[in-house]
Amino acid sequence: MQYASPIPHQNTTGRRRRVVWVSAVVCAVVVLAAVLWVTGGLKEKPKQPVKSPGKAVDAGLFSVTVHDVRAGVSDAGLETGSDRFLIVRMRVVNKGKETAWLGSTGLQEGVVARTKAGKWVEPDKVTGVAAGSETYTVQPGLPVEASVMWELGQAQPPETFTFGVREWKYDHGFTDNTYAWRIQQEGDALAARFTLPVGTGTP
Repeated sequence: MQYASPIPHQNTTGRRRRVVWVSAVVCAVVVLAAVLWVTGGLKEKPKQPVKSPGKAVDAGLFSVTVHDVRAGVSDAGLETGSDRFLIVRMRVVNKGKETAWLGSTGLQEGVVARTKAGKWVEPDKVTGVAAGSETYTVQPGLPVEASVMWELGQAQPPETFTFGVREWKYDHGFTDNTYAWRIQQEGDALAARFTLPVGTGTP
């Protein structure tokens, strides 16, 4: 008499558990992707995010809150004799640990205006007031009301003015290991972009 070989035991419970676990992971990934798609999480970060006045913009070294844009006369004229400017008024806070400048090598390099030709240009000068006194520096944590100015000359002011705030990053240069706040001038990326109506007269 011949006997059939015993049938090996198959652990179907473990296989079902693996199938259930894999299915759960797949479902979780699908749900997460759907949520990110709805909330914009899979979208590329805008190179020039459009912002509104009155809201603080994190530009790295500075926190900048834009108030408005005006065509007006500066308190102190330039050597050229022209004293009419497009003036962007903003509140600036130094987030670093050292004194920062409003002028060259400071905030002046971090704000740019867009010309009709599409070129971004830095302001002609920047002045500031802190605690009721004129200042050319921004102390850490001390807010400064700054006026960022582009020379207007005899031209009529535009109806709207487009400008941007560049981002600062704390890193080191290509040839040294010294860390410092450096303005990001490469490419066309901005921390914020504004297009605001131009007002006139004294605020």
